[in-house]
Amino acid sequence: MANPPYGPGQPPGGWQPPPAPPSYPPQPQPGGYQPPAGPRYDNDKGFFGSLFDFSFDNFIATKLVKFLYVLSLILFSVAAIGYLIAGLVALGNGSTVGLLFIVLAPLIWLVGLILTRLYLELVIVMFKISEDIKDIRDSSSIR
Repeated sequence: MANPPYGPGQPPGGWQPPPAPPSYPPQPQPGGYQPPAGPRYDNDKGFFGSLFDFSFDNFIATKLVKFLYVLSLILFSVAAIGYLIAGLVALGNGSTVGLLFIVLAPLIWLVGLILTRLYLELVIVMFKISEDIKDIRDSSSIR
C-alpha cells in the first residue's frame, strides 16, 4: 500500500517538536515608563488595620463602599415601600395624591440608587487616582 488511508506518513526520523520562537529581550516603554511589577501590597491591612493607621497610608473608604451601597439600597427600598403603602392608603381614602405616590415611588427609588452608585464610584475613582499617583511618585527617581 503506497498511500496510507489517513494522509501522508511520518517524515523519516519520527516526530520532531516545532522550533521554539526566538526570544527577545523586554523592550522599555517610551518615555522611560515601566508598568508596575506586580500587585500593590500596601493596602492589605484590612478594615481595622486601616482604621488605626495613623499615617493615613491605607484608606478605609474603599472598604466601606460596598457596605454603604447595600445600606443605601435597603434604605431606599424601605422608603419606596413606605411611599407605596402611603399611596395605597391615600387611594383607599379617595385622595388622588395616592396615585402620585404609587407612580413616583419606583422612580425615586431608581434615581436614588443611580445617584448613590455614581457618587460612590466617584469616591472610588478618587482613591484609585491617589494610589496611582503614589505609585508614580514611588517609582520616580525625582522626589
